[in-house]
Amino acid sequence: MRQRYFYDCSISDLKINMHELNLLLGYGEHSPSQVVLNMINEITDELKDIVHPYCGYVLSEGYAIDKDHLKLADIILNPGKIITKAMSGADYYALFTATIGEDFDIWLKKLKTDDDDIVKVFVADALGSILAEATVTWLMKQLEEEASKSDLKISNNYSPGYCDWPLTEQCQLFTFFPDDISGITLTDSCLMLPVKSVSGIVAVGNNVKKRPYGCNICNMTGCIKNMKKAAKQQEFQ
Repeated sequence: MRQRYFYDCSISDLKINMHELNLLLGYGEHSPSQVVLNMINEITDELKDIVHPYCGYVLSEGYAIDKDHLKLADIILNPGKIITKAMSGADYYALFTATIGEDFDIWLKKLKTDDDDIVKVFVADALGSILAEATVTWLMKQLEEEASKSDLKISNNYSPGYCDWPLTEQCQLFTFFPDDISGITLTDSCLMLPVKSVSGIVAVGNNVKKRPYGCNICNMTGCIKNMKKAAKQQEFQ
């Protein structure tokens, strides 16, 4: 496998997960009204010339030091028990970034200033988050295809800030990426710019497998996967 790979793609390459978008918009397991659906389609069309997805990964050898820590090259990461367990069986670790670009941030800021339609702003912001996740999904497909050429498999992807992995570890993660090639920078509080960006880690190896996410353990309420769980629980109440 190549040691690093970065991609440009377009919004037409991305598959919008409407179920996850509905969750972010607060509809749970229900569908939005036709008015909102029309708005989503209109915003998506408008974003075709604004969103410029860019993503990539860097491969590193490494191993688990204990139940909570991974050592990749000379860097020690503390992703916690859930993620470290999910990384078991790895021959390599893929550190990745994905973003839909700073033009979206500029466009959304202008929309908030110039447009009185707070519903449109809310929908646009949620759609940007879903497009960033869709960029990760697209990247994982590229990584999986590349890994399969060497008869390797990939795990689920995990990001700092989830499953007890401290957000501050973005700093360690970003030391693996060539300067400026990811198109993403970190603030002093370890948040990413552009805002609609994702980073994380994936295990790659012969004995790697995708596992159910530990949503019964992780209590991060803003996570889409936990929102799915909450929505299902509400249906039975």
